[in-house]
Amino acid sequence: MTTAGDSIIIYERFRRLGAKELLDEIEAYNKLDCQSLAKCRDWLITLRPAGLAWPTEIAPEKVDPAREQKRIEAERRTAAHIQALTTGCGPEDRPWRTLLAYLLDFHRREAKPKYWAMFTRQEMEDEELIDDAECIGVLSPDPSRPPRAEKKSMVYSFTFPAQDFKMRVDDEVLRAGTLEPAGEIFELDEDERRISLKLGPKWSRIADGASLIPKGPLGDLVLRSAIQRYAETVIGDDSTRYRALTDIMKKSVPRLANQKAGAPIIEPGSDLLAGSVAALKRLDQSYMLIQGPPGAGKTYTSSHAIVDLLADKKRIGVASNSHKAINNLLKDVEAVAKEKGVSFSGIKGSSKEEQYFQGTMIADTDNNGAAAAQANHQLIAGTAWLFARPDLDQALDYLFVDEAGQVSLANVIAMGVSAKNIVLVGDQMQLSQPIQGAHPGGSGISGLDHLLAGLATVPPDRGIFLATTFRMNPDICRFISEAVYDGRLLSDPSAHQQRIDIGASTDETLAPTGLRFVAVDHAGFAQRCPPEAERLKQTYRALLGKTWIDRKGAKRTIGHDDILVITPYNMQVNHLRDVLHADARVGTVDKLQGQEAAVVLISMTTSSGEDMPRNIEFLYSRNRLNVAISRARCLSVIFVSPRLLEIPCHTIEQMQLVNTLCWAKDYSRRA
Repeated sequence: MTTAGDSIIIYERFRRLGAKELLDEIEAYNKLDCQSLAKCRDWLITLRPAGLAWPTEIAPEKVDPAREQKRIEAERRTAAHIQALTTGCGPEDRPWRTLLAYLLDFHRREAKPKYWAMFTRQEMEDEELIDDAECIGVLSPDPSRPPRAEKKSMVYSFTFPAQDFKMRVDDEVLRAGTLEPAGEIFELDEDERRISLKLGPKWSRIADGASLIPKGPLGDLVLRSAIQRYAETVIGDDSTRYRALTDIMKKSVPRLANQKAGAPIIEPGSDLLAGSVAALKRLDQSYMLIQGPPGAGKTYTSSHAIVDLLADKKRIGVASNSHKAINNLLKDVEAVAKEKGVSFSGIKGSSKEEQYFQGTMIADTDNNGAAAAQANHQLIAGTAWLFARPDLDQALDYLFVDEAGQVSLANVIAMGVSAKNIVLVGDQMQLSQPIQGAHPGGSGISGLDHLLAGLATVPPDRGIFLATTFRMNPDICRFISEAVYDGRLLSDPSAHQQRIDIGASTDETLAPTGLRFVAVDHAGFAQRCPPEAERLKQTYRALLGKTWIDRKGAKRTIGHDDILVITPYNMQVNHLRDVLHADARVGTVDKLQGQEAAVVLISMTTSSGEDMPRNIEFLYSRNRLNVAISRARCLSVIFVSPRLLEIPCHTIEQMQLVNTLCWAKDYSRRA
C-alpha cells in the first residue's frame, strides 16, 4: 500500500475477509502521519504565549439520533449482505458474488469525494475558487440586465472574471462559504463571462462578490436499495427473478430462444436492422449488447427496435445517464412510430421542466414514481432513480440503456431490477463514465466494460456490432477501424464521395480526405499553447470558402459550422476562441461528443511529457482520440508537438496509449 486510495481498497478487502494483517498494513501506512501530527501539536504548544487562556469548550456536533440510527442499521444490513454473498458459495460463483458485494457500497464510496470537495470549498478563498474549474468565483451584479420574473421564480444576472470552469446551464449551485442554495444556472455565456441564476421564492438573493460551488451528490438511497433487493434474491438462491441481471454479473452469453451455443446472434450477410430486432424479440430474460461506433446508427437501430417491440405490445423503458441522451432517443422513437403508424402511450419522468421531452405521444411529469408506475403507459423514460423504484420492480419487458459506456455497472444493476430483458446500447471505446471514488475489484467500471472485459468490439455470439459508419469517409474510417475497432468498422458507400475540393491551397496540411499530422515545435506549454493556436488558425482560414461534397453528392461552401476545433483543455478552448472567429465551433472532446462536421482540427496543446498537467492516460487516451478524429466526415488534422511522441512510459498500457498517437502520425505519412 503506497497511496491513500490503496488504503480504501485494503479496508474494503478487510471488511470482506476479516484478516488482521490487512488492518496492520493500514496502521503501518498511517503511523508516521499520526506521529508527525502529535509532534507538531506538541511543538505548537511550546509557542503559545504565556498567560493566554484556552477556549473553554467546543460545542459538540449536533447529531439527529433517528437519522444516526438509520445509518447504523443500513451499515449493519449491508455488512450482513456482504458476508452472506461472499461465504458458502462455490468457486465458480465466488467472483461475481464478490463483485456484487462490492457494488452494495458503490454509491457510498462514489459520494464521499464529492462531499469532501463540497465541504473543502466552504473554506476556500475567492482566488482559490477562481482557480478551481468546478466553481465560478466572484460574481458581480450585471447592471445591463436587471432582475426579472420567470414564472414563480426570479432571475438575477451577474458577470465574473476570466476563469476556467465546467458549470453548465441547469446546474444547481451553492454559495461558497455556506451550504445555502444559490439557485439554478438559467443562462451562461462563456465568452462574455455572464451568468443568470434562477432563484425560487424561498431562496434569498446572493450578494455581490459571492462565488458559486457545485452541489453535493444526489441522494442515492433508492439506488442502493435496488441493488440490495437484487442481492437478497441471490442470497436466497432465487434463480427465477432478475435473471437478466445475473447473466450480466456472470458475463454469460446472452440467452436467446432457439439459439445454438456459439452461434452468431445475427447471421453473417443478413440485414443488420432486421436481424437486431429479431434477436431482441428472442431474448429470454437476459441481456443484449448493441455496440455503435461513431456514426454507425445506434440511435437509428434502437429507435426502430423499440417501435417494433411497442407494436408487439411490449412494455419498454428508456434510460441513460442524462436527460439529453434520453430525449434524443425519444425524438427518433416518436418519428419512427409516426412513420410506421404505431401508436402508444408514453411518459417521461424529469425533476425539472427544462428536462421535459415535450413530445406528442410521450407526456412529461415531474412526479417520477406515481405517474410512471401506472400500468397504462407502454413506454417509460427516465434516469436510474426512476427505474430503481420498488413500484417498477420487474414491471417492464425491456429496458434500453442508452450511452451504456458511460453508465456504471452499479447503476445498470440498480435500474435493471425494473425489467425482464436489458438492452445496453453504447460504445465502450468512446468517452467512459466519470468516476471519482476508489472502487475495489472492478466495481467502478461501466456495464459495457464489465461485460467485454477489455475487448475493443463485441464478439458475434455475445452481442451486435454496428459495423458500418455513415459519417466517415473511408480514408478516416480506415484508421479508426484499425486503431480502435479490430478492423471491423467499414464506411458506407454513400460516405465514399465525401471530400473537400482544396483547389490551389497554399496550406500543405489540407487534403481532400483522410488524417493529417502537423508537427508544431514549441516548449513549456501545458494547457494553453499560442504557437499551436496560430498554426491551427492558418489551416482554419484556408478552409473557409472551400467546397466540400456531402454523402448525397451536394456541393457545400465550408463555413464556420463545417469545422470543429477540439482540444483537451478548457484553457486552450478559451484561447482558440480568442484567436479564431466568434462563430467558430470550439470545445473539448467531452463537450463535442455526438457532434460532427466536414473537417475536424485537433490541438494537442501540451509541449512534452514534462509539461503534462495531467497523466498519460488522459492526454493520450485512445477513447478521446477516437471521439475527436471520428467527428469528421472528410478530413481530420492533428496539430501536435513532436516531443509528445518521445514521452517515457512506465507500463505496457501507457506504451499502448502513446502508440496510438504514433500510429496516427505513421498513417498520415502513408496516406
